[in-house]
Amino acid sequence: MTVMVTGASGLVGRATVKALLARDEVRATVRRASDASYLRQLGAKVAVRDVDTPDALSEILPGCHTVVHLIGGVAQPDPDELFHANHGSVLRALEAATQAHAKRFVLLSVPGADPETAHPFLRAKGLAEEAVRASGLQHAIVRATHAYGLGGLWFTAAVEGALAEPPIVVGPGDTDLAPVFVEDVASVIAGIDDAQAELAGTWGLEGPDVVTADGFAGMLRGDDAEPTHASGQAAAEILTRLLGVPFDAVTASFFALPSRADGPDAALAFGVSRTPLVDGLRVTLAEAAAVDTG
Repeated sequence: MTVMVTGASGLVGRATVKALLARDEVRATVRRASDASYLRQLGAKVAVRDVDTPDALSEILPGCHTVVHLIGGVAQPDPDELFHANHGSVLRALEAATQAHAKRFVLLSVPGADPETAHPFLRAKGLAEEAVRASGLQHAIVRATHAYGLGGLWFTAAVEGALAEPPIVVGPGDTDLAPVFVEDVASVIAGIDDAQAELAGTWGLEGPDVVTADGFAGMLRGDDAEPTHASGQAAAEILTRLLGVPFDAVTASFFALPSRADGPDAALAFGVSRTPLVDGLRVTLAEAAAVDTG
């Protein structure tokens, strides 16, 4: 089968394209030409374009069985773009998928997505989920906890905060987290694409190990240094300074929330064995070391 992956340049996108290529032809979209090279080396057919209208996507969708929609994320330039990226992009992709007679639509979402919530990111994701359910397409919505791997924004923020002196944790230190290895997210998406039965459901996905935010910082540091804590705009300013990229209070407030699955187990449903946190971190840190020495 042929699969389209939108927003394929990010952490989850790269891993997903690689997982799907083991069994399918993969088409992908990215916004910048510089992001296309790696995906093409993997074997994907990559279109460089802004998917800002259904037509921009529908012309490259014919023959695709599945659309995996990964455009979006909490870090956006302003509130309008946050809604546009996480809700509007889904509406356009659904329209294009319908026009191209695609059979299945996969949306990566987050725990707590709710059209009635006050948090703008979770609200946009909740409205996107509603649109997918109402589309008439076969669909699978995967509400994944924070994914970690080399280059992910949440993970990078967690690492830089943990390694600061003193270490900084965004939000309460006793917040529960169950980070999921990015390759496990990709394997679940590939399992959804492989499923023979018709699909129409929402699943949750989390890593097999639950830690507190302070405990995670300790794992990253390898010691028991006592973290300081920040929330809201103060946290956003700290993250901006540590990472050298703009953070706003919306992103910081999302990073401060608990991150636990709130749906039926996607890993169990689609036959994926989840990676223990210590093993996933070891792989990620080895990849980082290889980049530094390469």
